[in-house]
Amino acid sequence: MRAFGLVPQDSRRAARSFEECRACFEGNHMIIWGSRLFGKVDAVPGLGYVATQFAHINYLPLFPMKSWLVVSEEGNGWRGQAIPLSWKSVLVAWGRVALIAAAAVSFFSGLGTYGDHGVRGGMPSWALTLLFIAAVIASYVWSGIAKASPERALEIARQADIPESSLDELRRAAEAPVAAPVPAQRWTPPES
Repeated sequence: MRAFGLVPQDSRRAARSFEECRACFEGNHMIIWGSRLFGKVDAVPGLGYVATQFAHINYLPLFPMKSWLVVSEEGNGWRGQAIPLSWKSVLVAWGRVALIAAAAVSFFSGLGTYGDHGVRGGMPSWALTLLFIAAVIASYVWSGIAKASPERALEIARQADIPESSLDELRRAAEAPVAAPVPAQRWTPPES
């Protein structure tokens, strides 16, 4: 008897192996695998963002396959242009997963400590959990990760084989001087 590609030594072991494997797929157990985009970084206004396609199991990014300049998302799909592998995107994807896992471990550690020592025992772990969650959120909004610099935007556009005529707008944005901040005026209340 063959159970999932394995040839066991004796039939009793085969039956047990088959029953164990069958139990994995009964009820609410499900394994989701395939490829998906992770590591959204380097957003370029009017152009798109960089993300890396990973092989995944249960949405855990395992192996990077290729990076993409994603120009639009449609339902469950997306449109984009393949670019060379972006290690920034790969490291951000793995880092976000590590932070989420650390937050979960810290949270459940706090629950265990809470059971032994009360609220004060769990507080350090829960504070650490909030710190990990804040780091995940920061990875989506911090401009150093989320937005491409003007130079990086031009590099991404060249990697995606965008025509030179379309790059002129990106060049102008890269060369545009940043306006100096206007000094604050002292506020005086209106007279009644």
